[in-house]
Amino acid sequence: MKWLETHPQPKECENCQQAECYNCDTAGKRWVLSKADELRTTRRLKIMAIARLQRQVEEIDALLAEIDQRGLML
Repeated sequence: MKWLETHPQPKECENCQQAECYNCDTAGKRWVLSKADELRTTRRLKIMAIARLQRQVEEIDALLAEIDQRGLML
């Protein structure tokens, strides 16, 4: 990922003396991801969310199958 520095800099950063601003409260205003990296990150997060939801659906299906099997035994 490539971070880009905004131009012009935010007013909070104009007189900043710190060489490293990654801990700064306004770093998110000064440094942004490129549009392509932002989209790649969003895509990756969506894929991870889909995988998590698929696992949850599989767990529900397994519980339903267990309940159905118990119902046949009763």
